[in-house]
Amino acid sequence: MASVGVCWDTIDLAGLEHRPYRHDRLALAVHPDHPLARRKSLRFEQTLDYEHVGLPPTTAVHSMLHRAAARSGRSVSYRAVVSNFDASFRVVAANLAISVIPVEVGGPYAEMLGVKIIPLTDAWAHRRFAICFQKLDALQSPVRRLVEHLAQRAAESQRGAAP
Repeated sequence: MASVGVCWDTIDLAGLEHRPYRHDRLALAVHPDHPLARRKSLRFEQTLDYEHVGLPPTTAVHSMLHRAAARSGRSVSYRAVVSNFDASFRVVAANLAISVIPVEVGGPYAEMLGVKIIPLTDAWAHRRFAICFQKLDALQSPVRRLVEHLAQRAAESQRGAAP
C-alpha cells in the first residue's frame, strides 16, 4: 500500500485526487542500417513486420504495445525480451531488433550507441502521467510537500515548454 503513486492519466482515477505530473512521447529505436531508419516518423503498425526487443510481459508498456498491435489485427514479434532500456538499446545497436522507447530515454543512447530515434505518431504514444493519492490533506507532511513540489515542477516545465 502506497500513499502516493504515479500512473498514466488514461486510467480511471475515480476516488483519487491527482495532479498532472509529466508527459513523454514514445519512439522507435533502430540501427542506422535498418530499413526503417530513413523514416522521419512512423505509426506503430508500420513496425510490426520487424522483430522487436521488448520489456517483460508484466510491464505496462508491453501490454500497451500488444493492445495497439491487436487493434490493427497484428501481433508483436519479439526477438528478445530484456529487463531494462539499457539492454534494449544494446540489442538495437547490434542491429538484432527494433524497440519502442520513451524519447527522453533515447537521446543519450542514440548519441552513445549510434542508434536512430524515430517518433511514433500514434495518439497513445503521447503519454501523460499523474501523481495520485487518496486525499492531499491526509498525507503526512513530508509526502504532501513532495506531491506539491512535483506538481509545481511539472507546471513550471509545462509553462517553459509552451511556445
